[in-house]
Amino acid sequence: MRKQIFVIAALLITVLAGAVFADDQPKNHDKLILKYGMDTNGFQNYPATFSATFPVINAQTSNVDLGTSFSAEIQHPLSDMLGIGLGATYNLDRNLTGTTGKFSFLPVYATVSVFPLGNVAGLAPYAKADLGYNISYTGNDAYKATAPFTTTLTGGMYWGLGAGVKLLNTLFVDLMFTSYSGTYKAALGPLSTEFPVIYTKVSLNAGIGLDL
Repeated sequence: MRKQIFVIAALLITVLAGAVFADDQPKNHDKLILKYGMDTNGFQNYPATFSATFPVINAQTSNVDLGTSFSAEIQHPLSDMLGIGLGATYNLDRNLTGTTGKFSFLPVYATVSVFPLGNVAGLAPYAKADLGYNISYTGNDAYKATAPFTTTLTGGMYWGLGAGVKLLNTLFVDLMFTSYSGTYKAALGPLSTEFPVIYTKVSLNAGIGLDL
C-alpha cells in the first residue's frame, strides 16, 4: 500500500509542477486518460465447496485482498459540462483472503462524466458512471474447482459509479464503486452447473489526460 501511495504522490507532483506553465483557460479537447487504481478490500460470492453428489454446489461471500488496476479511457466532450467516452480496465490478479486463489476481470465500457461547474481552470469536480461487459474473467488453478471437475469462467455485466476532480485540465483523480459479474461453470462429464459470481470494490484512481 505504501508503494502505491508513493506512485500516486509522484504523479501528482509531476503534473502539478508542469501545469505551472499551463494556460489559465483550459481547452476542451478529446482526451486519452490513463489511470492507475488502488483497489480496496472487496467482496465476492464464490463457489466454496463441491459435494460428492455433484452438481450440488454451495457458495459463500468471500473477502478479497487489496489489488491494483490500470485503466484507459477516451473521453469526448459534448459540452463544458458533459463528456462521453469508451474505456477498459485491467484488474491485476487479486487473492481471495486467506487462500491462494486468484482471479481477475477485464471490462470494456461506455462512460459518462458530468461537470456541474463546467470546464473551469484549476479544479473541476465531476460525477462519473460506467456501463459495460467483462470480456475477460480468469482465475488460477487454486480458484477453480479441483479435478476431476473442469471449470469455465465467463464474463458478464460491469457497472461503476463515482466522483472525482480534474486538476488543471490534466490530472484526473476519482473514487469509484464498481461491480463485476461473471459465470462460474463446473462440469464433470455430461453433468454441469453454473453459478453467478459478483465482485464489488471501491477504487481510488489517479491519471493523466492527454489531448488528442
